[in-house]
Parts: sequence; structure tokens; C-alpha cells
Amino acid sequence: MTPCSSAIISSLLLMGISLGLPITLQKRPPSDNTRSNVKSNDDEERAKIAADCATSGRPKPELEKNMPKNSLLCGKAISLPKPSYPAEAREKRISGVVAIEIVIDETGRVIWAKAIEGHELLQEAAIKAACNARYSPMEISGRAVKAGGVITYNFVKQ
Repeated sequence: MTPCSSAIISSLLLMGISLGLPITLQKRPPSDNTRSNVKSNDDEERAKIAADCATSGRPKPELEKNMPKNSLLCGKAISLPKPSYPAEAREKRISGVVAIEIVIDETGRVIWAKAIEGHELLQEAAIKAACNARYSPMEISGRAVKAGGVITYNFVKQ
């Protein structure tokens, strides 16, 4: 607690006491535990969304009707994780471009992904990476909406 916040709390307590208000102080839970629980829950939620996103055969979610077909802009990306190079593809010296069509939800999380171009041995790794990408929410008239776009990954022989 900073000296400034201690002084403010002391002033408020004195004001409350002088006005005859009932004062109750509650002990806060340790911030380390709170943060680790929140982080753990957030990690679990993120993992579930990514697993659902990478599930093949799911229908594409509906997008806003007025959205352009490829509405995600590079400048909107917050996090674009790199895909891991699959061992089998590395052994066979397979490389190339993989294009993944994605849909983000109103918070900017990728909720659906499907490979639309690229070698089959590279597609799964690209889909997993795309499902872990984050974007700034897309807005129309100040309202967050689902949006779609394409992420392209270039796998280079290693």
C-alpha cells in the first residue's frame, strides 16, 4: 500500500467514524492466489476455445451481413503465433504456403479455422497456430461483431 492510499483510507475512516457510519474492514485475499486462479481459468478457457477452433468439420459461424469478405486487416493482429514445423514434413523436406480461413468472435479470439490452401502435412500445424492468434475486436458502428479473414503461413525447408 502506498503512503498516499494509506492517507486516503485513514481520512475516509475518520470521516465515517465522525459521521457515525458503521465501518467494516474486510481482509483482501492474497493477490498472488487471486492472480494465479484468474490466470488458470483464463488459460483453461483459451485452451478450450483453441481446441474447439481446430476441430475439423464444424460449420463456419455466421458473420455480420455488411462485413467485407476478408475483413481482418494485418494491423488488427495482436498476436500471431508461429506454427511448429511438423517432423514428418521436415523429414520429407516439404515446404510451401498454407492459407487458413478464420473467423474471430466479438472479443478478437479465433473461434473457427479451416485450411483452404497448402500441403496436407503442414495444414494441421498452421490451423493450431491460427487458432491461438488474437485480434483487436472488429466493430461496425461501435458494436463488436464476428469477422472473417485469411492468415497465410510460409513454411520454409529446414
